[in-house]
Amino acid sequence: MAKKDDNNTLFFPGFEPETESPGKNGKNSSGKKKEPVTAELEVPEELDIIISERKWQEKTVYQGKWHDSIHYGNNIHTLQKMPDETVDLILTDPPYAINYKSNRRVKNPKFNHLENDNSNEWIPEFAQHSYRVLKNNRHLYCFCRHDTYPEFLAALSEAGFKIKRTLIWVKNNHGSGDLKGDYAPQDEWIIYAHKGRRNLFGKRHSNVLMFDKLSSKKLSHATEKPVKLLKFLIGKSTEEGELVLDPFSGSGSTLHAAIEMERSYCVIELSPNYFLTSKEREKTLKQNSFSDQLYKLK
Repeated sequence: MAKKDDNNTLFFPGFEPETESPGKNGKNSSGKKKEPVTAELEVPEELDIIISERKWQEKTVYQGKWHDSIHYGNNIHTLQKMPDETVDLILTDPPYAINYKSNRRVKNPKFNHLENDNSNEWIPEFAQHSYRVLKNNRHLYCFCRHDTYPEFLAALSEAGFKIKRTLIWVKNNHGSGDLKGDYAPQDEWIIYAHKGRRNLFGKRHSNVLMFDKLSSKKLSHATEKPVKLLKFLIGKSTEEGELVLDPFSGSGSTLHAAIEMERSYCVIELSPNYFLTSKEREKTLKQNSFSDQLYKLK
């Protein structure tokens, strides 16, 4: 209900007129400087303490369509739509351009030939788009083999990456290949490169990485990488909340590692079967993660 003051001025409660008229330089009749009008509420002391003690991290605020996304189709077409400097890490295991088909399985059915693994013409364009969409001062990891290593190395260097090191993943057991005329293969190579410079997180490690490979019974993809290895690389090169890109998703191992490391992910897969495998893997992981959160809350 409206009221009137001593000067017969009409006002509403909470909007009382000033009792002292302002003078020059924003001062009132008493000579004191007039306080500016503000809508800010005073922060309670207990909340102010929480805010002051919280550790704030610089990271991507906008969660667009690229965050926590699985894309189906040719990765070059998808990368062409991605803005410059979108992702914080590229971690991928591309086809090695050798028309690979695993012959290791005996009891279980053998895997088919990998999609787009019979040509190397896509490598330079893949390297160029990778450099463009990666943020400055970030890292790239690209799995490869000894025989296709030079092609990937040349393309990544030409695109602008600074090659820092080749990591050697040593497996717990070797593969097959030429049983009589060749040494048994027990390693894979990983090109580690910088765009700009970013220090690695944690203590310094050797470039020789010892991780068990998946047993043939657990493989859902012919060249599937162990999640533990991928989590190690993600942890060395990113902080929580940052965006990890895998343009050759396969069955979704990088997606799996990113979720468990509390990173965002963007993965691309050409094969419809593996695209659906990744979608199912994402669904299962997120359900488990939600259940874990509910358990912790209790």
